[in-house]
Amino acid sequence: MELVKIDYGVLVNQIQRNLPTLPTIVNELTNVLQDPNASTFAVEDVMTSDQSMTMKILRVANTSFYRGHGRDRVTEANEAIGTLGFEKIRNVVLTTSVFKMFSSSTAEKKFSLEGLWKHCLGVASASRCVAKFLGKEWHEKAYTCGLVHDIGKVARFKLDESDETDLFLNDSQICLDKKISFHKSELYNQSPRHDYLGYLICKNWGLSKYVEGVVRWHHEMIRENRQKVTSEEAHELIDLVIFANWAVNELKFGFSGHESPEKPTDELLRRLMLDSQLLDQVLADIENELKTTEDFCDLLEKGEL
Repeated sequence: MELVKIDYGVLVNQIQRNLPTLPTIVNELTNVLQDPNASTFAVEDVMTSDQSMTMKILRVANTSFYRGHGRDRVTEANEAIGTLGFEKIRNVVLTTSVFKMFSSSTAEKKFSLEGLWKHCLGVASASRCVAKFLGKEWHEKAYTCGLVHDIGKVARFKLDESDETDLFLNDSQICLDKKISFHKSELYNQSPRHDYLGYLICKNWGLSKYVEGVVRWHHEMIRENRQKVTSEEAHELIDLVIFANWAVNELKFGFSGHESPEKPTDELLRRLMLDSQLLDQVLADIENELKTTEDFCDLLEKGEL
């Protein structure tokens, strides 16, 4: 079979016309949070510069998904920052912004973008859950990585929509017919790779190198094959999202375009220090976390946030 050369530069330019950009407030919050000396006042100034987004943040911040149970409701921006923390505030904004991208007039006739959104939010929740279980301080970073790990699939769907083609749908159907993962179907069909497309999108959005690395390599379990990933934390994030992605697929939360997730290798589980007993515990924790995530999905889909 002759290899098909894919011009990703052309695809990214086309995607930029069909996929919304992130609101300015996301980049502004990212810049503030990168400053180790950032104050609550600096974050509050960014939040209150966009009143409609501030109201949305407060509504989302008061859901059980973010606030948890037993905490008082927050009514002011500074209260939300104090209750949730800087990183979680940014994730509230990112979550509501990314959700808008999972909409299409033709989606439900051909493919459930709603199901893909549910999967992505599930992986975000599971990633944060596992990071907390493992005692990692960067659990909100794990949430961000999980949330956008499959953004390349949305891009591929939007490309099909604008070109009036069915390449993405064909890949998904082959997954179901051959019982293989979406990643393997893309390789089989020599289709544009959703992981690489997603990486280019995140790079264009100005998200962190950690996010770019996870999106680019969330199907690569062998660390030595992950080009330009040098830090232990970056590798741990990739390992963790690979595991969370598998777990959410196994628990059938949402639909990511296939039904045959690749099981994490024994080596990857060893790196995460998850033996058989801990594996059962963390899967039970993820299953409980997804119950709250389900409620949050319902609120977003009903337009109540």
